[in-house]
Amino acid sequence: MAALGFTRASGQDIFSIESTEATSSNTGSTFSGEEVRQFYENLIKDDTDQDASKSTRSKKVNGREQQRKRGSSRRERRRARAAEMLQHQTESVIQQGNDDESWRNQRRETNNSERSMELLGLRLLRCANEGDISSLRDLLLKGVDINFQDTYFWTAVMCASWSGQRAAVKLLLQHGAAWVGVVDTHGRDAKDLALEAGHSEVLVELESYGRSTQSETQPDSSAPPPQWCSVCCSEYSNSLSSHLSSTLHQFSLRHPSPTPYYCLPPSSNSYKMMVRSGWKPGTGLGPEGEGPKQPVPTVLKRDQTGLGYGEAKRAKVTHFQARDHDAVKQPSKTKEEKRGKGQRKEQSRRKEQNDKDWERDFRASFYL
Repeated sequence: MAALGFTRASGQDIFSIESTEATSSNTGSTFSGEEVRQFYENLIKDDTDQDASKSTRSKKVNGREQQRKRGSSRRERRRARAAEMLQHQTESVIQQGNDDESWRNQRRETNNSERSMELLGLRLLRCANEGDISSLRDLLLKGVDINFQDTYFWTAVMCASWSGQRAAVKLLLQHGAAWVGVVDTHGRDAKDLALEAGHSEVLVELESYGRSTQSETQPDSSAPPPQWCSVCCSEYSNSLSSHLSSTLHQFSLRHPSPTPYYCLPPSSNSYKMMVRSGWKPGTGLGPEGEGPKQPVPTVLKRDQTGLGYGEAKRAKVTHFQARDHDAVKQPSKTKEEKRGKGQRKEQSRRKEQNDKDWERDFRASFYL
């Protein structure tokens, strides 16, 4: 025990150190008035900043909501417009499809009608070739073209003449079938085909049909005898009044030439001056009277276009009557425009008619 020893506690032991530290901390934690004031000012400033940030956040949120609402309304309007355009396009496509379908149906009907008429025409040729009189009459009653031609330009009269069907030929001729000038691709008519096939009775029927019709239409003995006209140097069998008004009698009459009209009355000074100078009314100008007997015709030009522009107008001796106020009146532009439109329409109509006439003559030249 004596070896270990004992050490007396001093004033700086652990317990004293802890107590001193606590007192020192208590004394150091006291605040002054400025520090407290600064603390509360900072606290109030933080509260105001938080309120301002909250208000800005709320404003931003409201603005975003308004933008979203505007964007949604714009999208709705765009969608509505797109739906309307899509509906309009679908309606137009449906309408176009309906129009195309109706056009196809109409074309199909016309093709079917043409095909049916072609089949009836071919049946007519077959019946004429076989000599089926009853079928021929039924087809003619249905309105089949009696002059129908196949791809070789053969008609019913040609088929009947080639096969020697005299009764069929007679029936077709009685119904107005044409055979004179109607030839096939080799230039043969019904008479040539009957002669080539050796059917003399059909040949006689074709040659005697025109004579029989002429003999049937000859006048009977009860008709008045023909009379002689010294003016026409020809005979006429109808009444005298109808003959006097006929074209032949009117052209045969020799009427005196009409007295020329000079647009100058005899009471005018110009007329009297010409008479005093030796001119005789009814004769031409010049010393020998061989000049022109009519005044020189002119063309009235009342526009500002150049000479020779546009269509050539017909020259006239006089363009206005006496005391006509239109002689000094300027033409209106609307009338000229209407007149130009009417002339263009008339020109197009004449051109179309000329083209149709040329096509008809061109097609008819193959059947001569």
